[in-house]
Amino acid sequence: MSDARTTEISQQLDEHHAPETNGRMAVCRRCGSHTDSPVGSHHATAEHQLDRSADWLTGQARITHIDEVRKARGSVTP
Repeated sequence: MSDARTTEISQQLDEHHAPETNGRMAVCRRCGSHTDSPVGSHHATAEHQLDRSADWLTGQARITHIDEVRKARGSVTP
């Protein structure tokens, strides 16, 4: 079950953004998840990172929703 969840979270991260690494470490600077290589073409979330990565995705979805509501109301983003 955790392998399926690991793959699912990794795919969701890939859909959200391309991995951003420093070219030396296989870690995305944007979300902190492991990548498939130091140049990182895909996220490869480790099992111990699943909860944190899922929480990061949830937080990003909330930020997006808040921004959309602000735009709809004509509010200026701080």
